[in-house]
Amino acid sequence: MKSNRRGALARLSVLACACASLLLPSLSTAQTYPNKPITAVVPVAAGGAFDALARAWADHLSKAMGSPVVVDNKTGANGSVAAAFVAKQPADGYTLLFGSTSNMSLNPFSYKSLPYNPTKDFDPVLMLASSSQVLVANPNAGIKSLDDLVRLAKAKPGALNFGSAGKGNSTHLNVEFVAQHFGLDLTHVPYRGAAPALLGVMAGDTQFMSDAIVTGAAQSRLGKVVPIAVFGARRSRALPDVPTILELGVKDFPIGGWYGVMAPKGTPKAVIERLNAETRKFWADPAVKVRMEALYMEPLEDSGPEAVTRMMQREAAVWGPIITRLGIQNE
Repeated sequence: MKSNRRGALARLSVLACACASLLLPSLSTAQTYPNKPITAVVPVAAGGAFDALARAWADHLSKAMGSPVVVDNKTGANGSVAAAFVAKQPADGYTLLFGSTSNMSLNPFSYKSLPYNPTKDFDPVLMLASSSQVLVANPNAGIKSLDDLVRLAKAKPGALNFGSAGKGNSTHLNVEFVAQHFGLDLTHVPYRGAAPALLGVMAGDTQFMSDAIVTGAAQSRLGKVVPIAVFGARRSRALPDVPTILELGVKDFPIGGWYGVMAPKGTPKAVIERLNAETRKFWADPAVKVRMEALYMEPLEDSGPEAVTRMMQREAAVWGPIITRLGIQNE
């Protein structure tokens, strides 16, 4: 009996040591991370609202974690260049990606050959912020409301032109969502970016477009465009009198644009948890709130890693069929 007990105790001791050895790398990582600069790869050019959000987050994280966080802008292919780069980096928490609807949800459907897989190549850290777009029209187009747009489009199928920041971009698909809902025949005019597309609307080259709330609201206050509807879950502080697309009867539209932090697949859980915990303090900083209010960025109540995954799944279910129906294929 004593021999059996000694054998059982020995086996338990070996098992305990084995379990401890499995936990040690995670504990060690949690205690030492970060011990060198972190790079946050942003898929847009410097200067815009998305870039400003990323830089505010990098400043916050640098102070919170006691290690520099460097922003690296890698533009191109609707965010694919940045995503493909980060997907190939070591899964150690030192190279992170700013993900969005474009590179995490739309690109798998709109690119023939994508050099990364949003679900297989990344671990979500957190959904950092959301920002709406607004449907704006040229003041001389006779479009003062969504009803006007629908009436004109049905009276002359194909005659109304709308601009976008590019084929398959959210500024393109937002309008296609409306067109599908009301059964409209519209003509799409893609531009090389949102800024020239908005200039096209103001010049009357196109009649309307979906634009970022920060620029659309600014131009509407100057009388350069007429705001028609907000693509978001609720009305925007920038345009409190403009109804949401949901209020106007367009159902099942996703939350609007979101921006989140992604890590290469296989990043240690302890690193993900540390990044998540420090990022959750971002919105509690009064200085951050002031910066974000100027950009009309808003926090999300449901923002953890699981929330990112759910949003990607929901957007894929909404946008995938629309992209397939339109036959959008980028190189």
